[in-house]
Amino acid sequence: MSPARNPLAGLEGRHFISTQDLNDQELKALLDLAEELARGRHGKLLEGKVLGMVFFNPSLRTRTSFEAGTFQLGGHAIHLAVGQGVWKLEHRDGVVMDGAASEHLKEAVPVLARYCDLLAVRCFPSGSDWKEERKDPVVTGFADHSPVPLINMESSLYHPCQGLADMLTVRQKLKRPGGKKFVLAWTHHPKALPTAVPNSAALIAGRSGMDLALAHPKGYELDPLVMRQLQENADRLGTTLEISHKLDDALDGAHVVYAKSWGSLKHHGNEAAEKKLRSRHRKWIINGDGMARTDGGIFMHCLPVRRNVVVTDEVLDSPASVVVDQAENRLHVQKALMAALAGRLPRPATAPKRTRGGGS
Repeated sequence: MSPARNPLAGLEGRHFISTQDLNDQELKALLDLAEELARGRHGKLLEGKVLGMVFFNPSLRTRTSFEAGTFQLGGHAIHLAVGQGVWKLEHRDGVVMDGAASEHLKEAVPVLARYCDLLAVRCFPSGSDWKEERKDPVVTGFADHSPVPLINMESSLYHPCQGLADMLTVRQKLKRPGGKKFVLAWTHHPKALPTAVPNSAALIAGRSGMDLALAHPKGYELDPLVMRQLQENADRLGTTLEISHKLDDALDGAHVVYAKSWGSLKHHGNEAAEKKLRSRHRKWIINGDGMARTDGGIFMHCLPVRRNVVVTDEVLDSPASVVVDQAENRLHVQKALMAALAGRLPRPATAPKRTRGGGS
């Protein structure tokens, strides 16, 4: 009988924009492979392969983990910072290019694909028109024009690599996350931040079979598309999706507390109005009293984190905090992802041949 086909074989050559792009078997197999790679068994899966990373925004963990992971698998990563040694790029169709942009995605992306086996792009929302930015025009533009696999390193709507790292961490700490309570907690911050991380954290938690609680003040609702995806995940898996406007109530009995700040989409592009709303909720912070309400819960954050604004030192320096493990796991999930997209999966271990006669 022929061996079962690896679910990850179907990822070869595909783009990766959101964890919603993966079916349940692919998602589980990807996290399984990441766990295997985390134990150090990887070899040179990307030998001879080149990753081209295009950054429209700064990065610490994303750039470092992708470069380190590519190197560890025997490949080479190229860092391209738009507007800093790389031409400014235009993504809009039909535009008269008499402004700052010197090159269009229609030419730039196919050229990069001639040099690179994998492409990756990071582009935050600019904070202007959410109706347009929620379409993720830059990331989708890259995907439309790229003949090689494209990885979303964070867009307006999604940060799927962070989501994968989040769930690998939950699996490591809780072992069996199904049926456990995951709280995504809005926290105060000096400025309005994007929603990509909370979107992806909530989506991946729902895919794991966890009961999801979204805790945020009124006015900080997530995008309707993401809420629809969350509800669809919950309906399909038989889990719960709750929304609470009281942080303490949401923390009761939690097994995971994921703190994250994000801006109000209601006031996206209106900095004064958003700041006025945000300033009313300075008490939304994760502290020791809040964690005491949990069921021995772990504390998670994607980093960078502002101490004693988002979370107190007491929590961040406690054994409950898994933020460093969470950041390390970016390395492992991205190695698994790149290997799968490049069609370079590790060969399955072969059982030793049996010999006739007695054994030792």
